Amino acid sequence: MKHLNKIIFFLLFFSSSYFYSQLRIEITGGTDEPIKVAMVPFEWTLDLAPPFYLHEIVKKDLESFAEFSVLNPEDMLSYPTLEEEVSYRDWRLLKVDYLIIGSVLKSEIEGEVNISYSILDVSRQKNVHKALMMGSLGSLNRIGHNISDRIYEKINGIPGIFSTKIAYVDKPVANKESYDLRITDINGEGDLSLFLSSQPILSPDWSPDGKQIAYVSFEEGTSRIYIQELSTGNRRALKHEKGINSSPSWSPDGNFLTGVLSKGGNPDLYLYDLKNNNWKQLTDHYGIDTEPDWSPNGKSLIFTSNRSGSPQIYEINISSMRVKRKTFEGTYNARARYLPDGKKIIYVHRRKGVFHIALHNLKTGRISILTDTFLDESPSVAPNGNVIIYATKDKTTDTDVLAGVTINGKTKFILPSASGGAREPAWSPILDKY
Repeated sequence: MKHLNKIIFFLLFFSSSYFYSQLRIEITGGTDEPIKVAMVPFEWTLDLAPPFYLHEIVKKDLESFAEFSVLNPEDMLSYPTLEEEVSYRDWRLLKVDYLIIGSVLKSEIEGEVNISYSILDVSRQKNVHKALMMGSLGSLNRIGHNISDRIYEKINGIPGIFSTKIAYVDKPVANKESYDLRITDINGEGDLSLFLSSQPILSPDWSPDGKQIAYVSFEEGTSRIYIQELSTGNRRALKHEKGINSSPSWSPDGNFLTGVLSKGGNPDLYLYDLKNNNWKQLTDHYGIDTEPDWSPNGKSLIFTSNRSGSPQIYEINISSMRVKRKTFEGTYNARARYLPDGKKIIYVHRRKGVFHIALHNLKTGRISILTDTFLDESPSVAPNGNVIIYATKDKTTDTDVLAGVTINGKTKFILPSASGGAREPAWSPILDKY
């Protein structure tokens, strides 16, 4: 049976992207002046037809969050592949800010290709990045996302996230009886199933290296935390304690998980040593402590607690065990997550009876409401800190959808699922560093 499960997992992993594409990005708002990029279709020197067109992949990536506008090839005045062939005057006439040119060449290694490209700053008439990438024909889609990541970083100064993935739970709806833990590319492609269960699945969280996902499953009739390897499908159950076992969160070094246990009566935060397989209690309070998240430096945790009478955000120092309250505005603040710089957090904030996603500056205490959707919950931050994804309710269809917003609040998008049951999103770390 174990061997059969592995076979099924591999079939799902390598074939499901051809059958599933449940999520799609639909821009519902954008920036007033997007950066205009022209990516000339790369010169193709191979005898075989390309399985993917790199300029189409990059265009779709860069336009995902409405920060960029990518010129269509039919609107170009010329099609250079080398820098000496570029007439900057042509591109200035088209009001292009950045130009990308390149070639796909046959490698000496059978089945491999070499991709050479440059990013040119049109206004400065300067080459700001030149690179050579190698890979198989079958990896052109991944290479295209990597090129998008590089373009994004060279222009915006922060890492691109087009090679990252999102985990989420597809919960039962009409004509669907199982809970389904899935992962997808952020553009909605490559959507695949990791684990199916007739019982609830909750709180997926990626390991720092992106190779494993921790989550809560009720398959044994009670909550238990599992870790699943993405490459093999192998699952490992953490030591189970009496009562609630929930809310796993990986430490930045990958050596520990925090979780919530109620074995002492009330739910408290605990630390799980993945090497020694034991729990250590962190909080001990008559209130409910839950939903922990590690600070980027691994020194603190933020969590939700009702110890003040209503759900609020608190922070605990791992070494000193000192707890500080971080939120004071409003009677409901929950499910906080750090941004990568550790200076800000996001969380679910109730205002005038409606749940929204809020951005909180830890130094100034300033709160900004980022969303205008309905019943928002479970926010997760992109690894570059620039985009938030969360679960919400689509008022028009009364379905559960994933939605997103850039950290400046200017670009908003939705990712509706085909089933109408997508919840609990979790953004992966950078998976394919270029």
